[in-house]
Amino acid sequence: MLDNELIKSGTTHTLHVLNNLSNLQNSVTVVKNFFNQAMLDQLLEFCETTKNWKDAYDTVGGVINYRKKISWETDNIVEVSHTVLENVTPQISKMFNKDLKFNGIDLWKDSTGYNIARHTDNPEFNASLQVYIKNLPYLSTVFEHNGITVTDTSPGSGYLADNTVGIPHWLDGVVPENYNRFSLHATW
Repeated sequence: MLDNELIKSGTTHTLHVLNNLSNLQNSVTVVKNFFNQAMLDQLLEFCETTKNWKDAYDTVGGVINYRKKISWETDNIVEVSHTVLENVTPQISKMFNKDLKFNGIDLWKDSTGYNIARHTDNPEFNASLQVYIKNLPYLSTVFEHNGITVTDTSPGSGYLADNTVGIPHWLDGVVPENYNRFSLHATW
């Protein structure tokens, strides 16, 4: 059964975080404590216990080595997270000064050997969010835009970016042996 109280508290918390950020026209910003602790705890437990991971693919259909994903499940934290982000989409639209349509989320599991070189995100998506669920301090996303580096890689931290301006970014490190890095990625 869907946890409506968690959706309500999660939406309230994330709206508060967004309201304390500045407008994001043509930009990227670091986010901290983006989801409340109850959501983060459930996301981590889900990521560590689920067996439903599927291959992740790049924009030309190739399998992304060392990355698995989950895009949709009902009646659990995946649907809760999706609903919270759908609920806060009007605020994110306002911050970017764009009429955004929420596309959905992917949970990512990056395993031993995962790395991603300098790239820009698909401009078909207007905006993206990545929130770390489980990460190591040296596995940060580096942006080549006003010198921004996502240095807080603690659970609940990440970034919110405008995909239409083509901001180059990359993972500053390689996922080490016997470790799984989990994050939530959303697009609008």
